[in-house]
Amino acid sequence: MFGRSTDIRIILEEEFRRQVRRTGWRVFTIGVPIVLLIAAFIVPIALDAFSDGDDVGEDQIGYIDNSGITDSLASFPGLIRFDGLDAGTQSLANGDLKALFVIPADYVSTGHVDWYRKSSGLATGDSASDAFRNVLRVAIADETLSPEKVARILEPAEYTVFTVDDEGRPESSGSVQDQIVDAAPAFIFSMFLLISIFVGSAALLQSVAEEKENRMVEMLVTSTTPFSLMVGKVLGLGAAGLLQIVIWIVAAFIAVPRISSQFESLSSLSIEFDLLLLLIAFYLAGYFVFAALMASIGAASTSVREGSQISAVVMIPGVIPIYASSLIIPNPDGVLARVLSFIPLTAPTASMMRLAGGTTATFEIILGLLVTIASGIALMWLSARVFRAGLLLYGQRMTIRSVWRALRQAD
Repeated sequence: MFGRSTDIRIILEEEFRRQVRRTGWRVFTIGVPIVLLIAAFIVPIALDAFSDGDDVGEDQIGYIDNSGITDSLASFPGLIRFDGLDAGTQSLANGDLKALFVIPADYVSTGHVDWYRKSSGLATGDSASDAFRNVLRVAIADETLSPEKVARILEPAEYTVFTVDDEGRPESSGSVQDQIVDAAPAFIFSMFLLISIFVGSAALLQSVAEEKENRMVEMLVTSTTPFSLMVGKVLGLGAAGLLQIVIWIVAAFIAVPRISSQFESLSSLSIEFDLLLLLIAFYLAGYFVFAALMASIGAASTSVREGSQISAVVMIPGVIPIYASSLIIPNPDGVLARVLSFIPLTAPTASMMRLAGGTTATFEIILGLLVTIASGIALMWLSARVFRAGLLLYGQRMTIRSVWRALRQAD
């Protein structure tokens, strides 16, 4: 049943070369770093090159006040008041303004404001409206309010979150923005894992099913065992996945600090080393489990088409924790999160979501990782048995009963 390490190594090397030569693997592996590097270096240069320094209207907002609520305001930088609509719309048409707002006489009672803009598209994506809302808030405030109170009206609160344990002891979890920044790496890793599974594991399924369909396996099993064949294929795919994530991490370490420095909300984006190790471990463990599962499906299928149909169904559990992230991240130690972190097909992404939510159950996370690895080993052994059973049932449709009967004979 068990093969020699030399056979496993030869098959691993061949499967690794086959995987890295695939167009889909190359495009995805190199595409992610290219996108990161473009976002980090090319986009800022392009924006600076295409921005017109002489375009004074780029950030200018015009307004017409027919209600008089802004009469007592001092001049605001970037805000121009017009006496008539014609002058304002003409300035907007000339490109001197980003937007023009008209405050009607009955604004205080109706809250209605007319918004003139030159660009097309969804108005909700325009920052000018948010900026002018702040102007209206300041204008409507009592003139006796101090500048500090007016500033507090514009920015009412920045929340610091505290987590209270079962004994009522509070512990600071940082601001909401800090929590989002802390959750980002785990969420990104889980998305990369799912995409890698769809790209890499599907390739392994196709490889096993094709070799079985064109009867090449009959030549392979004469020189090695089914176990060596499956182990070599799965480890070859895992090696390609490891190379993939190393390339991504190197690119991320180069690009992410530069990208985050351009956005105030991302300036504190970082990842601790122990968290990075856990994320990589779950990435590889999840990759390993789905690779072994795809190998089993490919071994049990009579054709590539049949295997692809089955694989589309078994991929669904890996996506469930992502869809349930709105339930898992706010409550990373809840019943749903704990259950999903011990099911092999959901454990990798569910555990990443728990890490994103700041779980304190480190023991459960480690145990879920061990369960995932053990399940991958068991699935790899099962794939070898199924592969050998498939040889006994060559040309037959592999029903559950026939597979079970063949598995008992596949010694």
